[in-house]
Amino acid sequence: MDLQAWDNIISIASNVVTALGVVGGVVFGGSKLKDYLDVKKNDVAFQTALALYDEFDALRKKHLKIRVNINVILNHMDESFEGQHPITANKYFELQRLGIDSLDDSLSITRLVIKVDNFNTLFNTELHDKIIKISDLTNSISKNLDNFFNLTLNSLKNRVVQDSDIDKAHTLCEEYEELTLQCHELCSDIKEVKFKDFCKFT
Repeated sequence: MDLQAWDNIISIASNVVTALGVVGGVVFGGSKLKDYLDVKKNDVAFQTALALYDEFDALRKKHLKIRVNINVILNHMDESFEGQHPITANKYFELQRLGIDSLDDSLSITRLVIKVDNFNTLFNTELHDKIIKISDLTNSISKNLDNFFNLTLNSLKNRVVQDSDIDKAHTLCEEYEELTLQCHELCSDIKEVKFKDFCKFT
């Protein structure tokens, strides 16, 4: 075999080795990328589940803050009715912001439950039904608040509040108290479980 033939064989062999190296690198690199993404996904799933677990404890404080906002609006309704005068535009916009903040706070659990579910997190069997019940209750609380703020803000807009509006507002307030009480009882049950037993990741 002459030198040219040997040169061709060596060149072909070199190309094969290079090609195998590239393919191996792609396969290995793809495997590493998948491992990296799996680690990141599990990390986000863990952090989201931990945030949800902590939110069951923080929810009571948020509901108390919302209750204070409700009291502020009820006081303004009473003042408008007793003084027979509408509130100022600036005060109205201030109360609107209270309503927006309250609705946003009321949705915190629902947002986290949806996010946790997106990562296929499995809850402790005993707690699963309670978590779903809390999610349903927080949705009911959000609807209750939406009704409350729609009623009260409409009754305060450029007019004197009517006593019938005040009665309806107090009824919605009582409903809010009942819903949050049920929610807090379930949250207390969940917080008795340690986080390591709270859920697992698939």
